[in-house]
Parts: sequence; C-alpha cells; structure tokens
Amino acid sequence: MLFSTMVIYHIVDYSDSSATEDNRHYMSTENIANSVFLSFVLGAVVFISAVRIQRPAYKK
Repeated sequence: MLFSTMVIYHIVDYSDSSATEDNRHYMSTENIANSVFLSFVLGAVVFISAVRIQRPAYKK
C-alpha cells in the first residue's frame, strides 16, 4: 500500500502541482490526502478482485 500511495501521490502532484510565489514546490496536504484515499480505494478493489479470482466455481 505504501508503494501505491507514493505512485498515486506523484501522479496527483504532477497533475496538480503546488508551488509558492517564488516557484518552490511543496507537499500539499490536499495531494497527500487524495493519494491516501485513492490508495485505500485501489487496495479494496484489488482485494475484492483477488478474492473473486480465488473463489472456486460453483457446480450446478
């Protein structure tokens, strides 16, 4: 999850870069919150998909 949070943060930061008036970049709290939230969502989707893939097929 840490890796996905870092990757998503860099994607969010690239699309919505935060800079001061003298063009110095900083870590926006909004970008950090967005990356953590999207990482949880991505983790849930991957977990649910893995459970569905590993579930045996029902025989009728």
